[in-house]
Amino acid sequence: MQSEVDVYIIQKQTTLERYTHSKLNIDFFDYLERDKQTPVPLQQAHNDHIKSRELLIKSLEKHSLSYKVFNLDELYENNICYYNDKCDKSGLRPKKNLVISLGGDGTLLHASHHVGGDVYLLGINSCPEHSVGHMCPVIPKYIDKTIECFVNNKFKVKNVRRLKLEASRKQSLPLALNDILLCNRHPAATSRYQLSICSLMNNQELQSEKQLSSGLWVSTSAGSTAAISSYGFEKTDITSADIHVAVREPYTPRNESLNLQKFNIDGNEKSLLFFSRMRQGLVCVDGPDSCAHLGFGDTVHMSLPQECSIKLILDFFGKVPTFPFDKPE
Repeated sequence: MQSEVDVYIIQKQTTLERYTHSKLNIDFFDYLERDKQTPVPLQQAHNDHIKSRELLIKSLEKHSLSYKVFNLDELYENNICYYNDKCDKSGLRPKKNLVISLGGDGTLLHASHHVGGDVYLLGINSCPEHSVGHMCPVIPKYIDKTIECFVNNKFKVKNVRRLKLEASRKQSLPLALNDILLCNRHPAATSRYQLSICSLMNNQELQSEKQLSSGLWVSTSAGSTAAISSYGFEKTDITSADIHVAVREPYTPRNESLNLQKFNIDGNEKSLLFFSRMRQGLVCVDGPDSCAHLGFGDTVHMSLPQECSIKLILDFFGKVPTFPFDKPE
């Protein structure tokens, strides 16, 4: 999406906005009372987010940067397509090549689906007391200094690898910055599939196994602190080309062991092929909102091409204190 504005802001909807201004038939305050909660923390988180947005807009205007704000629903309502490395007009393309995610990691993951090529993505954690923001290095008090550094080209970028999915049904799926879950549509049903490791050099199958489980997790290095961390994978450098794979609740009727249950592969040399043996399968990218259905014999090829990397702004030469997400805790 070509634009006449300098910067796009992708902001989250706060929990208060999502469930009290929703068309869903939900008495959210009744739920809070029955769950022995009060709306006070949600109101505080909402207020913090609004203040952060005001600080950001004030700073952009101060530095004469034009902008447009979308929430996540508005991205879809305006038919803003996912970034595609094969299409020059895909994704968000502001004049200053800057997209700002205002929220937490969930907002940044959604925003990343629309960013690629020469466009930078900057994550601002709008309410750090309430939001997780491992990939959002900036907190509200440093917003103006951050924008000043961007205008003066005083920032560092890391090229972070993303998983590219090529589905046999040609569904539109985004690049995965965090992880992919492949499973049965029903959580109580068995996931049946064949998993193969392939060579990128000649596309030859190197190893293959039919599996029964609750699903399959496939993660980038950026996603090593997310769901797949519960399988004992160590935190890896965000720029690594490793692909992490873990079978979720493997089932072996004869108590045999799986050869491909938990492993890493080098994304520079190898890829993965998922062959669905399910009538109602599902592939989910970076959470539950970007999904596609899989039937019998459908395939999903997953690779980590360099050209699908995303440019994350993560450092400002020490001029802005940042969240040390990629350093040992």
